[in-house]
Amino acid sequence: MAIKVKFQKTIALLLAAIILFILVGSHAPLSVYAATQSSINGHSLIAENEAYALYMNEEYLSIIVLDKATGAYMESAVSYDDGKNNDTWMGAMRSALVLQMIYSTVDNQQADLVNDDVTKQISYTSNGFTAEVYWTRYQVGMRLEVELTEDGVVARVPDDSIREDGDTYYIGTIAIYPYMGASYLDSKEGYMFIPDGNGALIYLDDKEGRFKSGYSSMIYGSDIGFTETTVRAMLWGRYEMINDTNLIFAPVYGMAYTEDQIAYLAIVESGAERATIEAAPNGVNINYNRIYARFIERKLYKQPTSNISTVGSYDVVETNRSHSDLQVRYCFLSGTNANYAGMANRYREYLLDSGGLTMKEDTYRTRLDFLGTDREKWVIGTSAIVMTTVDDIREIYEDLNAEGITELFSVYKGWQKGGLYNVPISAYKADSKIGGTKKLTSLMRDVQEEGILFYLYDDALRINPTEQNATFNVVKQINKRKYEEETHKDVYEEFMYLTPARSDTLLTKFVTKAAKEGITNLAVAGISNTLYSYNYSGNYYTRYDCADSYAGLLSSLDDSTNLVLETPLAYLWQYTDAFLDMPLYTSSYMYEDESVPFFSIVLKGVMPVYSEYVNFEANKQEFFLKLVETGTYPSFYITKESSANLIYTNSSDIYSSEYSVYRDTILEYTEELRAVNEKLEGAFITGHEIREDGITIVTYDNGVKIYLNYSSTQKSIDGHTLEGMSYKVVE
Repeated sequence: MAIKVKFQKTIALLLAAIILFILVGSHAPLSVYAATQSSINGHSLIAENEAYALYMNEEYLSIIVLDKATGAYMESAVSYDDGKNNDTWMGAMRSALVLQMIYSTVDNQQADLVNDDVTKQISYTSNGFTAEVYWTRYQVGMRLEVELTEDGVVARVPDDSIREDGDTYYIGTIAIYPYMGASYLDSKEGYMFIPDGNGALIYLDDKEGRFKSGYSSMIYGSDIGFTETTVRAMLWGRYEMINDTNLIFAPVYGMAYTEDQIAYLAIVESGAERATIEAAPNGVNINYNRIYARFIERKLYKQPTSNISTVGSYDVVETNRSHSDLQVRYCFLSGTNANYAGMANRYREYLLDSGGLTMKEDTYRTRLDFLGTDREKWVIGTSAIVMTTVDDIREIYEDLNAEGITELFSVYKGWQKGGLYNVPISAYKADSKIGGTKKLTSLMRDVQEEGILFYLYDDALRINPTEQNATFNVVKQINKRKYEEETHKDVYEEFMYLTPARSDTLLTKFVTKAAKEGITNLAVAGISNTLYSYNYSGNYYTRYDCADSYAGLLSSLDDSTNLVLETPLAYLWQYTDAFLDMPLYTSSYMYEDESVPFFSIVLKGVMPVYSEYVNFEANKQEFFLKLVETGTYPSFYITKESSANLIYTNSSDIYSSEYSVYRDTILEYTEELRAVNEKLEGAFITGHEIREDGITIVTYDNGVKIYLNYSSTQKSIDGHTLEGMSYKVVE
């Protein structure tokens, strides 16, 4: 029946093409010819619309997406074989579905559509196909659904279609079209986009075998429910010598053929909470550039044999697999939009259309965060180290107001009784050392009337077992061990995580009490950028459960509270009024060829985006240019007292924060960046170009262009002269 339907579709399309050719004539544009090709590289035409045509190979269920405007196309299966690939690699490179199977406690067996005995039942739809696939050896199966959309393709594996009929093999991971857009060595000009930091590109040039591994990172960060304790590189046992890598806070990646003017942005729409993004340049095992999402169904983990970690452990397979539809949307881009800026613009449109983003008030403000108190060890217990009182904040605001600076945004950290690390917070009680609750309330009311946005900081994830009872309501890993987060600091050596239910109870309690005093501005951390699997009271909860809990909590608070979130994950963007701590750089992996402001392009004009703290940037001149380039607002971490006072606290890494030191910098940044952003308010970034001579050009939809010269020498561009390390705004 499937073959008959396919034959009928082909005949109908050919007849339509003949009629169209007669009507249009022999000088028909490329789009007409492209739409009437019956096959490409062994793939038959099965669906088309005004912009794209979809081709499919029944043997491997691989697809080709053709851009009818340009005639360019991308394949999901590698059509060129250099003869250096074994059967396993060829199976991965051509199959629509590639599974990693778990046998006993081994997870290195690949199941694909090339090397295995597979049955398929294919049905064609008006805009794609569905295929029931079953691996007879492994006794597992699933349904693949592929749909041609207005601007690309959606590929889906419904959760209820996944079958595991045997008791010998289990599904570890599933990859859908892992070689979509893959290219051989430097056969294509372009790049892969990975969501590392603000965004990074891996060029499709010949890497000459320089790299042994590629990019592999879990969407929304690692899962502490499974992560084993690792040994960090420490100096004197206190200072980390290697910075943590950036987490993926949005489920996107992309591929661009810049010369062919075709690209796609892939959005992991379902299953992102338990998926990784894999990107490997050529030379990593094989000579192909490839990027894809891999969905985790089951994992192996270490189960200790006793409560003493040194006794031993054994490997265990998760009892139940994950339950979520697995879905990737490929948004194709054509012509001059087939680049990372086009991808970012498409993602913004997607989020606004789907409700993942809502437009927020976006007037320029300089961010001044304050540290109230921390603690250092004393003879018995701890002693308060007071850094910035309520009166100190008033004085700083008055000083800035005298200089004409009133557009301020502040987060007050360490305001609560017991100081910064006395968490969780369940009541609105300010530390008496900073002035007490009444003084803090009065300050917040007064500055609100002056137009200053002032927020109280709350890490709603962590509990300090030194200060509070952590016997109950804390997260246990999948192996039923309590999770302990090491700080490598002197005063509080570890923290634990609250269960989502407990975070909900305490945060709601705090918000309710604060609201009675008219305090509704809250900056939430911890739960804004952390997901994990966990055990509690004999029940196992997944990252899907965790995400649902946090989204429900913040949604309920969003109606009554003005929320801002610290480095929020994308599924929470709709609940925040600002994005705090946006990274402007990447993790600087060796295989990354270019850093790009992908997420700044997505969010500029939608909501205020604030940088990480200027205090701790080594190259402040370059960092300032990055603020101009990305439209990001600056952030300063300020104290009235010298940061030297913090040397024996858990805030010892704050090595420079005194207001008197940063006052002039704050004034300069505010004056200059305010003038720039007055011309950009409400505008979107539509274009971004990085030139080899150190020039970067940013284009806004209101006609403004910003030219930046990151080189040390004078440059001329489009009739404008730029000195070294400078910029120019052109209306």
